[in-house]
Amino acid sequence: MSDIPAGVCFDMDGVLVQSEDHWVSAQREEILPTAAPNDDIPVAAITGRDYTEVYPDLAAEYDMAVDREEFEALFEKHGERIYGEHATLLEGAHDLLADLRAAGVALALTTSAPWAWIDVVDERFDLLSQFDAAVSAEDVDGPGKPEPDIYERGAVELGLAPEACWAVEDSTMGARAAVAAGMTTIGFRGDGDETDLSMVDHVASGSADLRALLLGDE
Repeated sequence: MSDIPAGVCFDMDGVLVQSEDHWVSAQREEILPTAAPNDDIPVAAITGRDYTEVYPDLAAEYDMAVDREEFEALFEKHGERIYGEHATLLEGAHDLLADLRAAGVALALTTSAPWAWIDVVDERFDLLSQFDAAVSAEDVDGPGKPEPDIYERGAVELGLAPEACWAVEDSTMGARAAVAAGMTTIGFRGDGDETDLSMVDHVASGSADLRALLLGDE
């Protein structure tokens, strides 16, 4: 077995919780056309970011038909539906987390999602019991991903230096945040998409690859 990390910070959406396809559909079909019916805002402008931070950037570039409060309300409505009804847990997620804990690895959930969504996920999948710490963008005074603040806070919560931690991310913004924090970063392509993950140290194409990278399992 190869050396395993002292700590691992996991993103939630698109890694442990498979919700991205539902989010892409909601953004492409309702949220973005409602927010800017005269413009074609790419989903990539939002993916991996805290939805409460993106409105000023969008308003500076596009013709927004809703104000910030209405924009965020669109996300909140769809979030309740997606996490409460449609999202699924990554195959083997509980076993992976339990085996990492058994190997002495400290675990943090580091996500742009608000606590309201994290709590729905936890109620459905009993996820938080596997973690030593959980950090939402709501817990961080500084900016969200792609800035490193969330990952730096995750390392602090684990009592580790960021350089001692690995991170698992599926989005470009999230991967940039983890790399900027100084963490060894795994880019996760669970859905096989073509997201730019050129900045990461390793790439995992599914749960078996992820397990092999983190635990050295063949």
